[in-house]
Amino acid sequence: MLGACLFALSACDSKDDPTPDAGPGVDAGTDAGSDAGSTEQPPPVIPEGHTLLTPSPERQTLAWDGAVKPPRLAFVARSGRHYDFAAEARQQGYVLTLRDAAGVTLDQFDPRPGFPFTWHWSGLTEGAVYTVELSQGPSAAGEAWVFRFLDQGLDDHGDLPLTASPWGALEQPLTGLGEHSGERDVLSFATVADHVYAIDCTFPAQDWQLYFFNLEGANYSVVNSDAFAQTQAATAFKSQGGLHLVSIQDLRPAPSSETYSCVLRDKGLEDHGNLFNTGTQLPQGTTSAQGKLDYIEDVDVFDLGVLPGHFYRASCTLEGPTPCNVHAEHGSDQTDPHPSVTFKAEQSRHFVWAQGDRVVPARWTALPYTLQFEDLGTDDHGDSTYTATPLKGLSQTVQARFFVLNDHDVFSFQTVEGQRYQFSSPWREGQEQVFSFITTEQGSAQVAPRTHVGSNWVQTFTAPATGTYFVEFRAGIEANLGDYTFQFEALTP
Repeated sequence: MLGACLFALSACDSKDDPTPDAGPGVDAGTDAGSDAGSTEQPPPVIPEGHTLLTPSPERQTLAWDGAVKPPRLAFVARSGRHYDFAAEARQQGYVLTLRDAAGVTLDQFDPRPGFPFTWHWSGLTEGAVYTVELSQGPSAAGEAWVFRFLDQGLDDHGDLPLTASPWGALEQPLTGLGEHSGERDVLSFATVADHVYAIDCTFPAQDWQLYFFNLEGANYSVVNSDAFAQTQAATAFKSQGGLHLVSIQDLRPAPSSETYSCVLRDKGLEDHGNLFNTGTQLPQGTTSAQGKLDYIEDVDVFDLGVLPGHFYRASCTLEGPTPCNVHAEHGSDQTDPHPSVTFKAEQSRHFVWAQGDRVVPARWTALPYTLQFEDLGTDDHGDSTYTATPLKGLSQTVQARFFVLNDHDVFSFQTVEGQRYQFSSPWREGQEQVFSFITTEQGSAQVAPRTHVGSNWVQTFTAPATGTYFVEFRAGIEANLGDYTFQFEALTP
């Protein structure tokens, strides 16, 4: 029997029996045999090298001189009770690990040096032995741990992922209490892959936190009711299947005797996939599509049939005041947020996707939306040196159009060394002019002064060599989108 505290555990209560009372023994007699019918369980066994830890409101001190293994503690749990391990601030870092009798880690955390921290443990098994290990680096040797190990009373739901209470039947309201500050209720439920799960809670006061998470520690759709000064909160997530959990935490400084109530629902399959290989296919010629954003991080992908070489505009409208964002492969997002996007189709199919603004509301609800697709027509001129439109003859007037800001029109022309060539376009009074750049086949920029002459801007280029050169036009700003013209002319020497 371990009757003394290991090292300097100064607050051990000498009146307590370090081995829990197993109850009165049963005298079966020498002839009782193995069928005496005794139901008494043997007393819990504290693992060797561990000091029995009993709940106490008193501050306890645990020293470690660095010469031996880190201190190891153990306690015997009572079911339905909530235990706090409240450590005072230390200058050196350390890690606290809670394990069950089989050695499974139930909780582990390294508090920030210089700050106190409290662990909350509940949902433990009656009469089971749990171990607490404190570890730290050698540089921290000699600095004592000061802590309290408290029994905070009854707790209706477990606090740890592996001690979570099963939710039970979905759609049925579940109630709970925030028995004391900082405690949380963790509830587990089985999920189906690609189904959306939503929870809606009503709290007795503000200052609650609500979110889903999995056993790997990934959190989904966190809602803090205190940030919205509301007593109702709702959130949702899409499951990849398997066991998931929901955390409901009271952040108030004082406990409450009033209960909260939550309803968890399986909303079924998500309406549209969120990856390119799971997106919803739409045939060429589709002008609109409907969907809904099922959860905060939801992204709905569409595989749209298109005509190669055409420009398209996709627009998204959400019901209600929440802005909609729509994106496309190689798209030009013209505003922020992006209710519309334009893009040029290079192949027969093109990906477009819709999503919300990712701002977490206090009470999430699914958001229906409508996507509209508009064929803007064929790109009139190539946008690279490989697809450039050739300029022919000594003089030519060209009609062109900028469909989107990232649309740029490239033209090729043949030169003779020393010959001058001129490009001109109507002057846009009070506006920025269309941009133009002259390059070689290798992409080297050429010097070509540009001036304002009468009602035109004029750019003159003297060819340094005989060969093929390129001129590229860009809108630069949205005001320049649409139709434009320019004049190409080979000047006399």
